[in-house]
Amino acid sequence: MLDAFRHIAPGTALVPCRFAVFEQDTVWEDEIGKNPWITKEKLVVKPDQLIKRRGKLGLVGVNLTAAEVRRWLAERSGKGQQVGAAVGKLRRFVVEPFVKHEDNEEMYLCIQSGRRSDTILFHHQGGVDVGDVDAVAIRLEVPVDTFPSGEDVKRLLLKNVKSATVKRLIITFILSLYQVYVDLHFTYMEINPIVVTGERIYLLDLAAKLDQTADFICAKNWGEVTFPPPFGRDAYPEEAHIADLDAKSGASLKVLYFI
Repeated sequence: MLDAFRHIAPGTALVPCRFAVFEQDTVWEDEIGKNPWITKEKLVVKPDQLIKRRGKLGLVGVNLTAAEVRRWLAERSGKGQQVGAAVGKLRRFVVEPFVKHEDNEEMYLCIQSGRRSDTILFHHQGGVDVGDVDAVAIRLEVPVDTFPSGEDVKRLLLKNVKSATVKRLIITFILSLYQVYVDLHFTYMEINPIVVTGERIYLLDLAAKLDQTADFICAKNWGEVTFPPPFGRDAYPEEAHIADLDAKSGASLKVLYFI
């Protein structure tokens, strides 16, 4: 899992992300030992397998105790799940602290790359019921080799945000996030919801795509990144073999596809 947010510049109100990963062979007690906060706080648990709209599918457990999370995992780990036309097994989950907040503190933020520009999309309402964001989100086009200004973000993206404090916090965060997006060669990043409460920013759910061809540039900053197969398809034998070789080698080994 890429911890991109350690690259966020100091001075934002972003609260560092804490999470624990549970897979089918994870020993519960070992993970608790590494993440003792799990037994001390209310939690959120969800699959981490390239599944979108997990909340709508009933695949997010919210405001749970550690014991409830353990039961939740036992009921779903290794079980079949249909997502659209795809059918697969749930094998990997992430557990995070639960952040208490109001619905009106949830917002939507997305950055996506095009041929000539990046597009930043923002909607002052977020969460599982955000609906068709392409229809409601405000867009800011950022041409290649340029950078948005704080005034652009405030005037164009945040015109429906009423609080001056929230505007100030979000502007600083968006500018810092976009710099990370460019520097680490992301091609897509969606945060839904991003929450501002108590003058702090929390990222409650995030999906992102990296440009794998930038590995030779970004490998050091990326750290160890695994590019998983899409949900509903296990790794091909060739992919599994290369991944095994990659794990044992000091070199960077990848599968190349020719069409």
